[in-house]
Amino acid sequence: MSIPNNRLVAYGQTDIGLMRDQNEDSFFIDDEHQVFAVADGLGGLPRGSLASELAIQELAAYLHTSSNKKELALEDVFARINKRVFLEGKSVSEEMGIGTTLTVVHILGEVLKIGHIGDTAVVLFREDSWNQLTRDHTMAQDMVDNLRPGEQAYIPDYFSHTLTKCIGQLASVSADIFEHPVEPNDRVLIFSDGVTKTMELDEIHHNIMAAHDPQSFVQDLIKTANDRGGPDNITAVAIFFTYAPE
Repeated sequence: MSIPNNRLVAYGQTDIGLMRDQNEDSFFIDDEHQVFAVADGLGGLPRGSLASELAIQELAAYLHTSSNKKELALEDVFARINKRVFLEGKSVSEEMGIGTTLTVVHILGEVLKIGHIGDTAVVLFREDSWNQLTRDHTMAQDMVDNLRPGEQAYIPDYFSHTLTKCIGQLASVSADIFEHPVEPNDRVLIFSDGVTKTMELDEIHHNIMAAHDPQSFVQDLIKTANDRGGPDNITAVAIFFTYAPE
């Protein structure tokens, strides 16, 4: 079922949380071109906030200069962004560089086109189900993927926050790029891992489907995270797909 572009509503917000000295998250909303993104700078490297800001700036610059804005060439977008962050990182710290996650969603009618590196996530919520569309590029996820059926393993907590892939650390990087269909009444959330440090996706599923609009939902999400200690920066972009019955 086709979803006209004027039948979706989106809202994004970022918050420093209660335990961090600075906010290293950034987000992007372009309603005109239906492009949305979240970037989370790596705190273990210098200038995490710079890395995420550069990623978002380059995304905006690409949209401004590209001759084809109807469908992003996400491979080119991620290559351009990675090059900018990589080169800037060399000037910041020759030895360590800088880095960030980046997850981009481009809505093309009834299809989400997604580009993804790191552990910012895209989750699709429907009335009776939810589905994380992105795969976390973390040591923990690698361990889970390598388990045999029925096998269990101890996974240290820090493995869940140790990235195996990000923007800016290598001269070139390969992003996960794929498509997924959407339907009227679907709700999509792009978020940094500061969200899921304080709540489970089952709880978020209940809350997002009960919300009347994306702004109130995102603001309540951030408030809940901070009420529960705000251990990290909290960033979310919520997209609500709607349609007028004929």
